[in-house]
Amino acid sequence: MFDDYEFYQGVVLRNIIVNAEYSAMIRPFLREGRLSAFVVNSRVGLFIKHSAKRMPPWRFTFSIEQVSDLLDLEAKYFDTFAVFVCGEDGLVTLDMAALHQIFTFDDVEKAWIAIDRKPRSQYSVWGNRAELPNKVSNGTALIHEAIKLRSAELRRA
Repeated sequence: MFDDYEFYQGVVLRNIIVNAEYSAMIRPFLREGRLSAFVVNSRVGLFIKHSAKRMPPWRFTFSIEQVSDLLDLEAKYFDTFAVFVCGEDGLVTLDMAALHQIFTFDDVEKAWIAIDRKPRSQYSVWGNRAELPNKVSNGTALIHEAIKLRSAELRRA
């Protein structure tokens, strides 16, 4: 039997593969416990959270292991992203700079992010520290841009 998180992770990974203008090799970023972190083309870190809730707002809480995974990914890969699957509504991708802006990694007991969206609009995102000043588009475009950039760097080298 499959766990729910496997279906939600599949949505993100499929989105990356199908919308890629390059070949995408995805491997797990190994840790103990539930697998939430991946590496794309050995260059880009990817962390996936999901909410099965159907309607907004969606709230995502983080365990100490998940915070550790995010920080380990950031330390190892210059381009690291968190993708939040908002039920069946869409995907919100944040880079680590945005996460540091809204999310306090120090106080894990109160580590959370919330995402809201009015119909036919972009997503509002806030965390236990602050709110993002700009709305966020649906999808994984930030990840595609980073992979394209890193692939171009490899070809030039």
